[in-house]
Amino acid sequence: MLRSTHLKININNLLFNMANINAFIKDDVILGAVLKANAYGHGAKYTAKTLYNHGVKYFLVATLLEAIQLRNENANYQLLVMGHTPDDYLHHLINYNIIGTVFTLDQARLLNKLAYKKGTQAKVHLKIETGFNRLGMQINEENIQDILQMSQMNHLDIQGAFTHLTLKSKDSDLNQYNMFMDLISTLEAKGIHIPVKHVCDSIGMALYPEFHLSMVRVGALLYGLQSEDKGIIDVKPILSFYTKPSCIKKIFSGESVSYGNRWFAKNDTIIATLPFGYADGFPRTLYQKSFVTIHQNKYPIVGAICMDQCMIDLGISSEVTTNDAVEILGPYNNIEDFAQLVGTNKNDIVSGFAARIPRVYIKDQKICHIENEIL
Repeated sequence: MLRSTHLKININNLLFNMANINAFIKDDVILGAVLKANAYGHGAKYTAKTLYNHGVKYFLVATLLEAIQLRNENANYQLLVMGHTPDDYLHHLINYNIIGTVFTLDQARLLNKLAYKKGTQAKVHLKIETGFNRLGMQINEENIQDILQMSQMNHLDIQGAFTHLTLKSKDSDLNQYNMFMDLISTLEAKGIHIPVKHVCDSIGMALYPEFHLSMVRVGALLYGLQSEDKGIIDVKPILSFYTKPSCIKKIFSGESVSYGNRWFAKNDTIIATLPFGYADGFPRTLYQKSFVTIHQNKYPIVGAICMDQCMIDLGISSEVTTNDAVEILGPYNNIEDFAQLVGTNKNDIVSGFAARIPRVYIKDQKICHIENEIL
């Protein structure tokens, strides 16, 4: 691993989650695995390989770079970039056989032109705006006419259309769904038939089986990041975070720890330095709030969290050594409580883990792969 600080990814739990999600959706619904943000911090390359080998073929990312990374791994992945691809880079969608998201007539024309020059078709999904007000074509007569023009372009293959629910309430989500389906009906009446239609992310999939349509976009649930009040599908967390102490020393009452002398020892105590910090994605705001677990005992983080290191107070009678495993996140420090301490959601925490942390993949309690992304 070249580093004692590492993330463990439980492949058995990933496959357990995938199986339960597949059991929840109908056989004709595509499970689109969302691998954006490095598979929510879990490592996109090996996660994609694992899922593909167990039947998942459709992978969704946010950016062109993420899609190219996965295309370089496997020529057979079906890859959709859900975010915006700038005009200057649209030719890469064609060159790498990647499905792009389009929400303007100008981009559709440009893709059609680029595909004509290559003697092929550009594959796209249309992003439809129904209330999220992020990306998408608003539903009006002008844009319906634009979609009609797109459908008549010989080198543009409209393979799908999608929108994103705001997930505020069932009534508002139903309104968005109906807006989307009314547009689909209008397009079909004009002879435009779009094969892959999708509105549900993980939460929408769990809440609204009747909204599944052709595909569901599942990210958080694959990684066991269940939404607290929407626990319909049985999933298990697949990520844990560990390190080992790099230094252990006794300090005396009144001595301080870390930047700014913000923490002083009230009594003689033993301090352990841990080799991770905010550059690894551990929030600096957790100063004086968080703890780690060693042999099921909790030890508080003391002093300001540094870029690459932080310190914990072991107490004066500690027998912790530099060979002991330190759990930062895991069975005794769960991601839900951790996110609450930070004041954010679980996705924010796991997607923020830095590339310099090795990902260690475990299956049947054995290491099956180690990913060092910066090598």
